[in-house]
Amino acid sequence: MDALGINAGFFIAQIVNFGIIFFLLAKFVWPRVLNMLDERQARISKSLEDARAAEEARANAERERDRLLNEARSEGQRLIDEARQRGDEQRKQMIREAEREAEERRAQARIQAEEERNRMLGDSRSQIVQLALAAAERLIGESLDEQGQRAVVNKFFAEVPADARNLGRKVEVISAVPLTDDEKAEIKRLTGAEEVDYRVNPEILGGLVLRSGDKVVDGSVRGDLAALSNRLH
Repeated sequence: MDALGINAGFFIAQIVNFGIIFFLLAKFVWPRVLNMLDERQARISKSLEDARAAEEARANAERERDRLLNEARSEGQRLIDEARQRGDEQRKQMIREAEREAEERRAQARIQAEEERNRMLGDSRSQIVQLALAAAERLIGESLDEQGQRAVVNKFFAEVPADARNLGRKVEVISAVPLTDDEKAEIKRLTGAEEVDYRVNPEILGGLVLRSGDKVVDGSVRGDLAALSNRLH
């Protein structure tokens, strides 16, 4: 050892010191270092696991978000479609109500116009009768008493044609002017009808037109004039 320049005592002391240091390191330091490494590895593994769990949670959250968005879009579209349908139905209902109201007003206007026309015809009936009586008196050269006047009036406005006697159970009667209650009762008696519908049409000029089913009896002045015109031609 001396030949190699090595101090044997110092070398042995170094070996002993190294052994002591190695023992101390192996006994106290390395276990702690290994524990620290194991703990670090465990923390890293846990962090990686947490990261994977967080990634899965994020992916699940995105999928849930997409599902909720799709449901919200579908629900929104459904509500829009329902609102549009309700709007269309309300609009159609409003149009139907407006049309119904307009038709009711038109019908009411027609009824009022017909009532007003009949009232005016009823008011003018006496004037027509006076003119007719005046013309008749001039033709026959004598005045008619009250009974004669009534007979002329009834014949002109409410005479039931012979063909209309016992016409049917349900009869429609068209006159040139509104008829009196007595005239209506007489018409109903002569026709033998159980139900009579009275209408006013000044275009027939006078007399009556009666209908029952397909049968029509024309006793109007207009009908008489038309028949006379046909015979003349």
